[in-house]
Amino acid sequence: MASERDSDDGFVQVSASQESSEFISQVKRSDLLSTLAFSSPFGGVSLFLGNTRPFVGRCCYICAPQSWALLFHNHLALLGFRNAILVTETQTRYRGWLARRLCYFLFVVGRTVYPDVPFLEHRVINNARVQEVIMENLCNISDQKSHHNMRNVLGIFHQIQAIISPLLLRLTSWVLLKIFNWVFVNLQVHRGQIEMLRKAREKYDGPFVFLPLHKSRLDYLLVTFVLFCHSIRVPYFTCGEDVQLPFLRPLLRKLGGIFTPRDSGDHLFQVVLNSYIEELLNEQQSLTVYLKDPVSCSVRSSLTGLVWLAWVFDAFQNRLIPDAVLIPVGVSYDRIVEEHYLEQMDYVENEGIHLCTSAIPLQKILLPYVLGYSTDSVYYEKSQDWLLNNDELTQLSKHHRALVADLGRHMLYTASCCSAVMSTTIMACLLFHKHRQGILLSTLAKDFCWLMNEVLARHFDVGFSGKLLDIVLHALFLLGECVILRSCPLNNLIVIPKTTRKAVEKLSFYSNSILPVFIGEAVAACALNSILREVAKNMVDFDSNAEVAISQEELICKTVQLCQLLSTETLLLPLFPRFPPQQSVLYLNLLQPCRSVYQFSQEAVDKLMYCEILIMEENENKQPACDTWQKQFGKELTWKVMDDFDDSESDADETVWKCYFKLGQTQESHTFYLFLCSLLQPVLKAYETAAGLLHKLDFPIEESQCVLKMLQLLHAQGEEQHESATFSIANSAIKTFRELGVFKEEPGTKGPLLKLGETFQEPDNLLKLQWYIQQFCD
Repeated sequence: MASERDSDDGFVQVSASQESSEFISQVKRSDLLSTLAFSSPFGGVSLFLGNTRPFVGRCCYICAPQSWALLFHNHLALLGFRNAILVTETQTRYRGWLARRLCYFLFVVGRTVYPDVPFLEHRVINNARVQEVIMENLCNISDQKSHHNMRNVLGIFHQIQAIISPLLLRLTSWVLLKIFNWVFVNLQVHRGQIEMLRKAREKYDGPFVFLPLHKSRLDYLLVTFVLFCHSIRVPYFTCGEDVQLPFLRPLLRKLGGIFTPRDSGDHLFQVVLNSYIEELLNEQQSLTVYLKDPVSCSVRSSLTGLVWLAWVFDAFQNRLIPDAVLIPVGVSYDRIVEEHYLEQMDYVENEGIHLCTSAIPLQKILLPYVLGYSTDSVYYEKSQDWLLNNDELTQLSKHHRALVADLGRHMLYTASCCSAVMSTTIMACLLFHKHRQGILLSTLAKDFCWLMNEVLARHFDVGFSGKLLDIVLHALFLLGECVILRSCPLNNLIVIPKTTRKAVEKLSFYSNSILPVFIGEAVAACALNSILREVAKNMVDFDSNAEVAISQEELICKTVQLCQLLSTETLLLPLFPRFPPQQSVLYLNLLQPCRSVYQFSQEAVDKLMYCEILIMEENENKQPACDTWQKQFGKELTWKVMDDFDDSESDADETVWKCYFKLGQTQESHTFYLFLCSLLQPVLKAYETAAGLLHKLDFPIEESQCVLKMLQLLHAQGEEQHESATFSIANSAIKTFRELGVFKEEPGTKGPLLKLGETFQEPDNLLKLQWYIQQFCD
């Protein structure tokens, strides 16, 4: 577990190659685009070379400093990308006309396939936990029942057993080569990250655990295919009931797919499955665990993925494996291949994961600010004790369950940060957040280049390269259902986003992938917006040209408040749990979280300075506020000036100099500020609208029904709420209100019921809640 390593910024794909190329050629041949519109360098040259991309995929330097220093070398960043589906005779040992015709076949035959595990039936049956469960069921029961229990164990084992057939693996990879070349333009893999995988295999004696985000059901075959093409041991992988095609299930089972039925809550089934996973890990077999539900816009860990991760952790705790290499995998698509992904996103999340209140619940941290009086409690950390409330994890202590849940969150954060930003993401973000009324194609292309450079500057990679005009037209083609193209008298095109519910939801879905890039600046920008609104409200004769001094302390406080209000899925803070001192020596570097909310807020405010949205203001004594040479420190410090050895504490009574900011005056900084504020508006507007609709709910009500009812109410608000009316946002709002104390639980026949708390039964307090959220909206 100590060896965390991040892999693959993106197996990058773009789809519909032939149709996209025809669309681009058709637009170029038409007279709609003038050469003058793209006479600038943006339209004629490549955006960048492959080797200039930022190298992403390194592990967390706080949690895994040994892996950070051991597995990376500067030359890996210069290896560049490789198109995994571009196979020629040069990738084989043969040359000539026949080799060119049979290059796919020769390529898959030349790949290394590692031997499968031996038959594990007897080892699973004789596992101590399986035998213990059988003996518990056999107490005071006849021998006939004993044979019945043994047949149950064998039936469960044959139901979950998976194999990796070398012949079928080669045949499937040959077929996938043809299919992927027909579906995708290319499939980019970073050679440096593949080398890091090989280097990790040499350094660490333990199984590899791949942790993809599961953005598409195609990931089941894609991860296996990429690893096979690079002669890396292909992993066993988890499969759920989302694979419905009858012919696909037997195929995946012989490629390493382990299927778990939806009603797999039987204790004997879970014990047999756990034992089977332990035996696979003991054989040094790799494993792929999907920590997120397929095609879900929420980044919250799925219950099934966390359970499998807990089994890996349990095997390590019981010393069945010496170590495990955790590899978050970022897979990025230009377009999701599932046609009905928007409908698939609306499901009720598994209640096996829940947030338990601790010594510092959100109600005590943020409720005083909501009701109009401040307190220092906002700087405390919000409870993040995610627990796995499942019977199959009873072998893990409460502390270890929380540890596994936080570990899963950290892996999700890392996989999100190493996922490439695709062209459709940038295009959808511009159309959804910046150009809702339409824009000229030439101006849109320049904004596309600007946003791409902002992404690269924050050490995130992008999944495209080439001429700017071709990339822009390709992205517009893939988002064709969401935009309208019209000609204009200037021999240009006008791109207008559609306002239908389906188009708005699709643009919102694709633009959400860019939020991890700007999440810090976006939170700080919304906090700054709250302060500016308060200043404008309190000033009678407000001059738009007047400079406003903004206190750094107040801005950080507002940023912390917004961080506490937003859900953990939105912020994706890489918190890591505290390990007890008696754990392995390799755990000593993991005693503190990666980043606290206060640290996150400080960094977010600093980023606004780097963007020149804020400029450091000098204090009234004409001394720079950042000059610490003459600062006076508090009396809690143990040192004083050399010539001051008396017991006087007069220096502690002096006022500490404070830092102030003024707003940047450039048009670029103002435009970027508005863009950052818009990124969180769907979430904040949904929270605000949900707070105003609480009086329409029929209490008491189950939480799942409360979420669905709130989603219906958000849909009924009209077109302006389409981007906010998603299940994940409605679910996030209800859970935040519950933590904030808006709801109070009471026992019910089928489970806990929600009703309004005593504080919020007063309409005035509900209005204060709505006003509090509204201050962060634009």
